[in-house]
Amino acid sequence: MIISVSYWGSSTASLLPNIRWQQVFALTGLLVAMLYLASPSDADSRRKHHKPNIVVILADDLGFGDIGVYGATRIKTPNIDELAANGMRFAEAYASANVCSPSRAGLLTGRYAIRSGLAWKVVTAKSTNGLPDSEETIAELVQRADYRTMLIGKWHLGNQPQHFPLRHGFEQFYGVLHSNDMPDFVLYNNKSEIEKPVIQSTLTKRYTEKAIDFISANAEAPFLLFMSHTFPHIPLFASEDFHGKSDAGLYGDTVEELDWSVGQIVDALDSSGLLENTFIVFTSDNGPFFEGSTAGLRGGKGNSWEGGYRVPFVASWPAAIHSGQVTDSVVSNLDLLPTIAKIVNLKPAAKTLDGASLLPVFQNTSAAVHEYIYYFNNENIVGVRSPDWKLVTHAYYTGSLGAFEKFDQLPGFDTDYPLLFDANGIDGEAYSYADRHPIIVKELQDALENARNTFYPLRKRPSETTYPE
Repeated sequence: MIISVSYWGSSTASLLPNIRWQQVFALTGLLVAMLYLASPSDADSRRKHHKPNIVVILADDLGFGDIGVYGATRIKTPNIDELAANGMRFAEAYASANVCSPSRAGLLTGRYAIRSGLAWKVVTAKSTNGLPDSEETIAELVQRADYRTMLIGKWHLGNQPQHFPLRHGFEQFYGVLHSNDMPDFVLYNNKSEIEKPVIQSTLTKRYTEKAIDFISANAEAPFLLFMSHTFPHIPLFASEDFHGKSDAGLYGDTVEELDWSVGQIVDALDSSGLLENTFIVFTSDNGPFFEGSTAGLRGGKGNSWEGGYRVPFVASWPAAIHSGQVTDSVVSNLDLLPTIAKIVNLKPAAKTLDGASLLPVFQNTSAAVHEYIYYFNNENIVGVRSPDWKLVTHAYYTGSLGAFEKFDQLPGFDTDYPLLFDANGIDGEAYSYADRHPIIVKELQDALENARNTFYPLRKRPSETTYPE
């Protein structure tokens, strides 16, 4: 039997000199997990049964520092921590936008949301726009490999019938169409409204029950479960079993209940004999809002600082990812679709992807998959990140000086004022080194300009008059 290693984008011979022994074990595990996919002689039913299952767990507005393995002390997350211990923790993972809808569009399509027309703010309860049919989601991708698919929880990519998750590759939907702070907040079972007003205190438990049912019902077929939680987005609710139990207020209660949910899903996979060959990802759609920890990063949801984009990102796949690994590789939620495409051995429908497969990182924690990632605020690119540096050109501030977005709108500034931060420094975004490294500033400005030339023709709105480029 010949086993292809084209997953890695290079030959086995070229890989072996660059990997440590623990990475050899990870590579061997992945090849074993792919054995049935790679063999043309296997019966079709046998191949289907041995395809990796995929579980994506997405929190809403969860801070980078709200998980134990990312430094949380007041919030206990033993199940997510164990997921990281049994797999890989990404120290520098990013959401593709600093608010919900564009970030989710990026996660599901592998493309910055400006390509799908969803980069402008968020989809509201009254919006008529949504994810277009032209975009292939991870659910539509895996359906081509005969996967069963279900979305549980928050969608937030369109409220009109043509934008429902059932139109984008999810065979089943149990959840809500938008954030819980918006009007017309309704719980759906597929196309049917089943609860209004929604009893939010039991949402996490009910989502979890549905997830366990879905896993049980599909134990003999490959599946994609997208578990998209409502919390800790405000307003906050926790069930009776968790309310008042954490050391971090109601926010902490909701996060500890999410952690419980992760444990229940892992237990369900384990008891069904599926855990070994299930690819699980836990992350958040953006940084925290009014509450939540960024682990010392500057800013939060909705601004150009690191705390708005840096998110927890944990991946587990016992058959393919060596346990206990930590990587500093700069990655994005855009990388999920390309990674899943490699796992199911299919070519994505989109001609252009902004994400990259993470399989090289699973094999070698020092692998780099991005030269640059870009910080979008609405349809504007406000910064760029390389492995070593971050350049920021626009800020967001409302205070005694009034509201401004670009630095040269500050009194006393009449020239551009880019900030260059040491992305790996202990001081985060406290000090700019732009005057020390003009060549690096120029390099990142050129990358930013190239990105703007690529993406700005896709804008749905004219350039903002208060936002000069």
